[in-house]
Amino acid sequence: MTGRERILAMVNHELPDRVPMTLSVRDEVRRELLAHFGTEDFAEVLEVLGVGGFAGAGVATRWPEWDAREDREARPGDWPGSTARYVWLDDRTFEDQWGAIQRVGADGKYLEYIHAPLQEATIEGLEAYPYPGPDRLVDDQELPAKVQRLKDAGYYVQAGIEQPYKTAWRLRGMEQNLMDYANNREFKAALYDRIFETAEEIMRRVAAAGVDQFNIGGDIATQDRLIMGPRNWLQVDHPRLARLIEIGRAIKPDLHIFIHSDGNIMQIMDDLIEIGYDVINPIQPECMDPVEVKRRWGDRICMHGCGSIQRVLPFGTVQDVVDHVNHIISNCAVGGGLILAPSNVVQHDTPLGNLLAFFETAKSFDLSTLA
Repeated sequence: MTGRERILAMVNHELPDRVPMTLSVRDEVRRELLAHFGTEDFAEVLEVLGVGGFAGAGVATRWPEWDAREDREARPGDWPGSTARYVWLDDRTFEDQWGAIQRVGADGKYLEYIHAPLQEATIEGLEAYPYPGPDRLVDDQELPAKVQRLKDAGYYVQAGIEQPYKTAWRLRGMEQNLMDYANNREFKAALYDRIFETAEEIMRRVAAAGVDQFNIGGDIATQDRLIMGPRNWLQVDHPRLARLIEIGRAIKPDLHIFIHSDGNIMQIMDDLIEIGYDVINPIQPECMDPVEVKRRWGDRICMHGCGSIQRVLPFGTVQDVVDHVNHIISNCAVGGGLILAPSNVVQHDTPLGNLLAFFETAKSFDLSTLA
């Protein structure tokens, strides 16, 4: 089977020849994998591991004033986003195109959020903020042809947006964004109007172009509950997301809708499914039991992820990893509906042997035993 055929089978609850898989790693892990397999081409690594079949084709946004700035520079490192060009305020602190200020941690591995551009803003300040609206989206007349070429080459084609809640907290700051649910719904609604206006236009364009899946990614949960609470989410986020998905499905009825959120989203799983989400990622096993998720919702969703990056991959033995993968596939691939992956970006403290065992075990699992 091609990667596309394998993935489509799983999301449509059929058993393919083997479990489709995805992988996202930090740069340190990427270098380690390249060295292990003796290649400079990461695509070769993914092919050996059995990872592949996914491709992206989205809508770009213009940032003309940002692109025209001459004080931007890239400062490579192992922290997320290190290849992009930013305005540096000191040796470790930088500003991005949104006006958000972040700092590279002392260990050079992670980022600390310092200041949000709309943190103290009023409605008037929001109206003055140059949010990238639909007029800033690049009009790519070749997008449908690009999507079709990827499909013809055997790829399952995805597009998507950042979770609007995440965009709001990056612009507003985590604390103020949460306070807006409680005591400033007017500002929350106005900010969401901006965010969703652009998101809806992106949805229209990519659905019309024929993508297979629309991804909405960004955490809305902690280890044990929703960040903003289910009542706030149902009142504010739910109706807007429902409209976004409705727009896409009106154009392409078989469009798959993907959510990524770390943490425990079981409080709203029924609501997510009700408005059209059918691919759920990452079903973080430290927070949600994949077997319970399969039992309760497995006939209506495709489970995407499920691999433990907090416990088993970094701290288990190779045998622990083998047992973990076999447990997930044996219980969650029955009747289709499983795309296997580590539940987020594989971190630099993960032993290479464990990572290799994860994919080797999955690649060799005989799905016919589940038929």
